[in-house]
Amino acid sequence: MIPDPLSPSLSLHAAHGLVDSLRGALAGATCPQWVGVAGDSYRSRHGEVIASVQGVLDQIQAALDLVPSFDEERNRALASALADASISQPELVMLGAW
Repeated sequence: MIPDPLSPSLSLHAAHGLVDSLRGALAGATCPQWVGVAGDSYRSRHGEVIASVQGVLDQIQAALDLVPSFDEERNRALASALADASISQPELVMLGAW
């Protein structure tokens, strides 16, 4: 089967993988070997930064979850347009103009 170039499914799959990879990297993002003022500052803000990044990743995930419904809506609109064209201009549909 030839993939539909207008369908976002291929890049959507890659985007989901990227978000999952970022979540994994974020879970292991600690630098216990840091010492001094920089280490103290990092540790004091670590939870805040992790929470902020998790929020951004959640928003990205929510947007990615909406893409399939947009794809389905596009397919329904195309099918409706084809059905309307087959009624109003059946010769174009039979010739493959659609």
